Amino acid sequence: MTTDRSWIHRLPWRRKGRDETKAAQIKFQPRLEIVRENGWADLSLCLVNQSSFPVWIEHANIALADLHAKLQTTTPIEHLNQEILQDVGAKETLRVSLANAVYDAAGRPQGPYTCLLLANVRYWVFDEWCDARATTCRIEMAAINVTDLHGARWYDKKMDLSKY
Repeated sequence: MTTDRSWIHRLPWRRKGRDETKAAQIKFQPRLEIVRENGWADLSLCLVNQSSFPVWIEHANIALADLHAKLQTTTPIEHLNQEILQDVGAKETLRVSLANAVYDAAGRPQGPYTCLLLANVRYWVFDEWCDARATTCRIEMAAINVTDLHGARWYDKKMDLSKY
């Protein structure tokens, strides 16, 4: 005996998660990386567009938290807005150097320094503004040269990062 069970697929808990906007279906991901070239290590924000549509990148909000630095030549601002104003084509990656911007935001320290780096990228796709956040990372730098980059630890995640 066969029964018509097509109604089961219409139940709300059986539906697959479908996003309501086209922009939510874009696979766009910012991430922080160390790019090594000619003996230099550069801190880069990699903007990875894995979708089939181009994405316009407006800017990246960069915040430094838990900054440990000595001998700063200027007052640290710990927050900056890095304008990018570039298009990332379909299935392409754009790399933006953040080393100078982080050095300036940290107060131009004259020795090694460490901090948590939070990056939030504002982009435009399908006539809609969207935000994407990179994974919070702890960076160690000496002037503009990056010495280490790793993901935030559990104790870093307990910090109140909501103001950033």
